[in-house]
Amino acid sequence: MRLEDHKILILGWPVQPVQEWVKNYPYITATRIYQEGLPRSKKRWMNASFHTPKWLQKIKKLNPTTWYGKWQNHIADYDTVVLIDEIRGRDIFEYIYEKNPNCKVCVFYDSPIKAGSKREPSLYQDLPIKFYTCDRRIANEYGIKFMPYFYIFSPIDFNEYDKLLESECEQDVFFLGEEKGDRLEQLKHIRQEFDKLGITHDLRLVRKRHGKHYNKEELAQTVDYMPYAEYIEHIRHSKAILELISNGQTGLTQRAFEALFFRKKLITNSEEINQYGMLDENDIVLIDENLELKTDISKLNCQNSKLTNRDEIQNKYTMKAWLEKIIN
Repeated sequence: MRLEDHKILILGWPVQPVQEWVKNYPYITATRIYQEGLPRSKKRWMNASFHTPKWLQKIKKLNPTTWYGKWQNHIADYDTVVLIDEIRGRDIFEYIYEKNPNCKVCVFYDSPIKAGSKREPSLYQDLPIKFYTCDRRIANEYGIKFMPYFYIFSPIDFNEYDKLLESECEQDVFFLGEEKGDRLEQLKHIRQEFDKLGITHDLRLVRKRHGKHYNKEELAQTVDYMPYAEYIEHIRHSKAILELISNGQTGLTQRAFEALFFRKKLITNSEEINQYGMLDENDIVLIDENLELKTDISKLNCQNSKLTNRDEIQNKYTMKAWLEKIIN
């Protein structure tokens, strides 16, 4: 059975801002499990429902199913449901199997699992759920299948996509990431190191929406939001992309996929990238845990990439290839 002949529901996918590329996959519906944009009063009820014992869930507002999105009206139409990192308890699985008992249900973890949380796969061993993760540590700890993620914005039409590669570089390194942990300090240090080496750069963080006040210096290093189309333009005009792996995180990030698909160098603090064979050694610059360079920065100007099977590798990391592994 071809992938195109399936009807697949992906739950846990960001729906705001609207991601136009999903329209290229007419056999897929991608959305959040729970309703978004609720007024504060209703959101409090929804959050309370996640911790309500079964016997109290007879009260409608305290039943998690009350807060499911519109997908629940069509759950019987799908032959496969994939949940990405949005598990809050058994209710979602019980609801799917009740409404569609023959449905194939899969869970994919792309972030760490807190011990003792409702996200632990061991809590659902009595259900016929298939578990996957792109994190080798999670795979080893919980005995579930390791499967690399994919480039979320992977193109449908590679010929049209190749036109994006025709651009001149205006800077050496670009980075945009979420402001979390000590990243402001990390980037401050990296900027200083790059400046010493004469490496031009544009390194920014996306500001937290709530709960933090930024001083003038921090505001200059951060942005409120950047559409992905604008982000791609910055990548196109840079020689390299900086990747910063958070503590405890393993696996490939979207930065590695962007380096592959946009034919850029990758500066990263993760040596795991060498295990995938997706980038040539001349395309990888490693930095250590102290954010000091471990490999020669002159690679930024090296044009001798030996990656001869790039198209084959790119096809391995498309959304279509990822879904085919899950379906089969």
